[in-house]
Amino acid sequence: MKVLLLVFALVAAVSGQTEPWCRCAAFVTYEYTEMMVYEAPDIIIDSCQDDANQCKDACANELNTLSGNGDLWLLQESGVTIGQTICTALADHFLFWVVNHRVYGYFEVCGGPWEYSGVASQQLLCCDGGKHDHCIVKK
Repeated sequence: MKVLLLVFALVAAVSGQTEPWCRCAAFVTYEYTEMMVYEAPDIIIDSCQDDANQCKDACANELNTLSGNGDLWLLQESGVTIGQTICTALADHFLFWVVNHRVYGYFEVCGGPWEYSGVASQQLLCCDGGKHDHCIVKK
């Protein structure tokens, strides 16, 4: 009986890994690294080989809907801005000060490389001690 359960568990694990999926996330870009600040729920796609555009479009739609097309000052139902949510996520990783960074959306198909979804924040992100703040752009 134990062997039968083990076989079923292995079959379930292997079959679960072959289902096509898409990851979607928002990142803040630094000179030498990217910091994920939001990850959407996985998106089911039809195929790992042929559906990069399906993944890209679904990811762009998810991020644009969530953020009002990249508006960092959009108030969420909780009364907190999108930018504050991102500043809080960064502060949770001990990044309390962010000056003039854009937030970009990326997607990943079936464990492949992260690719740009075409979504970017309308404003630059600035966090002052973990608090979302207006950026001052020098010319």
